[in-house]
Amino acid sequence: MDLGVAGVDHTLSHISTASNRTPFHQGAELILDRLSGGRRWIGLAAWSLVAAVILAAVPAARASGTRPGSAQISAGSDGVQTIVAREFAKVAPVDPAGPAGDIGTVLEGPAFGPDGELYFVRSSARAGQPKILALDVRTRALRTVHTDTTGVYSSVQFSPVNGLLYATDFTGAVDRMRIDGSGFTYLVSGPVLGSTMVADDLTFDKRGRFFVTDMRGDSWKTVGRVIGFDSDGHNPQLIQGGLASPNGISFDPEYHGLWVSEYADARELYLPLNADHTAAADGHPALYGNVGTTQFDSNAVDLAGNLYQCIWGGGKVLVYQPEGTLIARIVVPQAVQRDELLTTNLAIKPGANQGYLTVGGKRGGYIYTFRSPVPGGWQSNGGGPQ
Repeated sequence: MDLGVAGVDHTLSHISTASNRTPFHQGAELILDRLSGGRRWIGLAAWSLVAAVILAAVPAARASGTRPGSAQISAGSDGVQTIVAREFAKVAPVDPAGPAGDIGTVLEGPAFGPDGELYFVRSSARAGQPKILALDVRTRALRTVHTDTTGVYSSVQFSPVNGLLYATDFTGAVDRMRIDGSGFTYLVSGPVLGSTMVADDLTFDKRGRFFVTDMRGDSWKTVGRVIGFDSDGHNPQLIQGGLASPNGISFDPEYHGLWVSEYADARELYLPLNADHTAAADGHPALYGNVGTTQFDSNAVDLAGNLYQCIWGGGKVLVYQPEGTLIARIVVPQAVQRDELLTTNLAIKPGANQGYLTVGGKRGGYIYTFRSPVPGGWQSNGGGPQ
């Protein structure tokens, strides 16, 4: 997301293998492998995820209208699938020009809460307008969770430990509240490890520690950071510094490492962490995007470990296998004016193939939906709730 701070701010695949296994089969095998390997999965939830994968592999009738997950899917000559996302709900009007110019409405940070509703932020909202909202995906009813006079919110996620909503604020804060907006608390504000953050995205590990991208810097002044905190916003730890406007952040399915996107350099970093998740044990640039004048925004990871990278200004999401192969493009249909290009963030409902994408621009703010071939997991929902 780009709201005027200097330097500031995944489509899916048929994987060609010798046995011609689809992502559905890979996802099912992955889950079964985890179950048989003794990793910790809650029994009922785990079997629900397996059932979702198996059912997803059975051909279904084409969805019509704007039912969640409806999409047109085609494969190009390069073997990369194209999935056409569908408009699900208009959730915000056109916002007037702001510090970043006349770009229209900016939405960000969708995540499913413990009540099953889809929470997101309206980053371009003015003082007193709804800034954190919740959408009932069954009825399309929309409600305001929080507003204020100063916040410029960039994402929301839910803790797997306490179920509370955490919101990043570009002005340098991380806030926490209940799903109805009550109990508002500033967890993080002011300088952190010597500098005030431009807090963009966050993700959780299983213990409730959260990790924030500090979206400062650019390609020539690499001062951006990834910082980890305990569940109450204390004990900040520098996970990685020297970054070019880090934006998206997601754990891999095993909680072994972080995928971090750099907005300014259009590249993806993979950062394995140490055992207690207080520092990067290693790391390297893992992916580079040929995205022209557009930029890497937020990201998410499905159960098979595929990485979904939203493209700010591109009206699309690029989907990569963990080893770097582009397997799909999720695209938002554009009118002649190309006025819905701000594809910022997404969530795939854990245990299901229903993906939801925040889209903004000069027609207002929208939630689009698409069908993913591999179900979502906790990393397609910011790490929680579990």
